[in-house]
Amino acid sequence: MDPQNPLGRNINGLPRTIVPQFPESASDNQQVLYMLAEGTGGFVIVNTNDLLGGLEKIGQEQNQYYILGYTPPESAEGACHSLRVKVDHGYTVRARTGYCNVKSPDMLSGKPAEKQLETRVNGTAPGTVAASMQAPFFYTSPDIARVAVAVEIPAPTLKFQKVKGKFHATMDVLGIAYRPNGDIAARFSDTVKFEFEDKKESEHFNAKPLHYENQFDVAAGKYTLKLAFTSGEGFGKLEVPLAIDPNDGKKFAISGIALVREYHKISALESNLDSVLLEGRSPLVAGLYQFTPTGAYQFKTTDTPSMYFEVYEPAMAEEKPPQVGVRMLITDRASGKQEADSGVVNLQNYVKPGNPVIAAGLKLPVSTLKPGAYTVSMVAVNSTGGQVLRSANFEVQ
Repeated sequence: MDPQNPLGRNINGLPRTIVPQFPESASDNQQVLYMLAEGTGGFVIVNTNDLLGGLEKIGQEQNQYYILGYTPPESAEGACHSLRVKVDHGYTVRARTGYCNVKSPDMLSGKPAEKQLETRVNGTAPGTVAASMQAPFFYTSPDIARVAVAVEIPAPTLKFQKVKGKFHATMDVLGIAYRPNGDIAARFSDTVKFEFEDKKESEHFNAKPLHYENQFDVAAGKYTLKLAFTSGEGFGKLEVPLAIDPNDGKKFAISGIALVREYHKISALESNLDSVLLEGRSPLVAGLYQFTPTGAYQFKTTDTPSMYFEVYEPAMAEEKPPQVGVRMLITDRASGKQEADSGVVNLQNYVKPGNPVIAAGLKLPVSTLKPGAYTVSMVAVNSTGGQVLRSANFEVQ
């Protein structure tokens, strides 16, 4: 690496960029702010120095409002519905534009299934259903991170039952992050429901891998994340170490690395935005692309995986922010030989002015590797000499 040119240049003297190049996010403008305010029945205060006037308006709104309620019909979990409030006499009304049937972060709390899965988590018996799990983390505030749990179940073997002409099955999930002394630092539980029109569809579903995701927040520290799930007559049991470095938000830092099999382009107004916000979940978005973390870390040479990660540079709020880039290194875990070095890739295309969080995606070049076990290391650097590193293991089959 040239210390005089830490971000690297191509043969034309232009900054190197990530391939594929993702366009800038449309959420940079104020459209999303107005959309969020309108969708939740609020209002936006912008482009004014009259802070007191804005606060008085907010206070007045808190003292003058009506509460309307009704019993909504049953709907599928995650389904969203539109709402419209209308009054006579030409008055202007602000109200929610919809609601979503969202899940509780601890759906099994107090239920027998929770106790059964907790026994599985802490027991010595191995799971009877094969699965794999990844749990990258992303800082959300000083010394707090959001962990993105992704699980892949090659053969779920769910038990479907015919109810009212359709075939139904459920999968219960419990995840617990334990401190080294055995105390519980965080937990989540979930019930995933499946429904098909006929038996053939349910059998076809059981023959395909099942992908599951969840998220939870936890303070910086060292943990063991344990997860158990039901699957028909069997159960799955997974365990991974989770180490989150302290981060006070004032230093150059990098998140965990999410290995990704799929990503897709999103619109500026994602249709599921209400559901995502109400569930408190944060989709992994870089530019106009949303990344789906995978629970599997094994790839074929014909696969086209990528990675999602975040770099945190508080100096982005300064008048002259530094340049930021990332260098990808791939090492053979058996021999210790370095198999790939991307050089430093400029992240300027992902920078949002004034935003210290730089979310980015980068391809993982498995097609150039031989079958084996590898470590990918992401070294984030800035033009002021800062350097931080994060690694993840994967295998090529």
